[in-house]
Amino acid sequence: MQYPSMSALEGSVQLSARRAGLGDHSDAGVKTKGVGAELDQSFVDELRSELADLRGTWPDGFKNDKERNVFEGKAARIVHAAVPSDSEMLSDPEFWIWLAVVCFPELVEWRYGNPEGGTKLANYGVGSRTENLLYRLWLRAELTLDDQHEDRYHLAEAGQIDFYRSHLFRQGYANARNFARALLRYQYPSKDVAAPRLKILQIRDLVKRLCRMRSNLFLEILPEEECRAVIVAEAKVLAFE
Repeated sequence: MQYPSMSALEGSVQLSARRAGLGDHSDAGVKTKGVGAELDQSFVDELRSELADLRGTWPDGFKNDKERNVFEGKAARIVHAAVPSDSEMLSDPEFWIWLAVVCFPELVEWRYGNPEGGTKLANYGVGSRTENLLYRLWLRAELTLDDQHEDRYHLAEAGQIDFYRSHLFRQGYANARNFARALLRYQYPSKDVAAPRLKILQIRDLVKRLCRMRSNLFLEILPEEECRAVIVAEAKVLAFE
């Protein structure tokens, strides 16, 4: 598939120019990658509409981290369901920079409180792929997809933002969806989707052990039940069970 992209350098240039009042010339920094049929960009308008409706829940912005997390949990399913599935495109950070810088700058700035001078460039994926807001939302849903459930996105609304950042996105086992789901269910077992089982220092210690263990265990082939058993066993070693 042929899809639009924008380099980190071009993204930085375009954002700096926009913030300096030099106008929006972001289209000038867009390049096309891939082969075959062109990406149908109509999904952008649909995604923009759905996210705008969701933003309407917080007309005055967020009051606290809980509200931010509720937004990201709901937005994750919207982004994942809307963005077309193409492995080359989805794995390319320059596609996500294009999506954030060209298509959703207002959303990115709003999510981070519309700070004077603009939010960090990393939130557009410039200098930090996993901090790109649109990519982060998509990845939250991708890692927790549950095709055995009537609502395959139900787990995306569980967990806290820092849990995803620190213990799923940045770890070597994040590409093992069964393990990601098992760890999420373990840490957030109650109906309160933001109420963790373990305290911050405890989950950090557990994740350290799980990361070390990964070198001797091929998590990608384990069913979720066995992943859960591994997590519980390691928690017991640490006397958390």
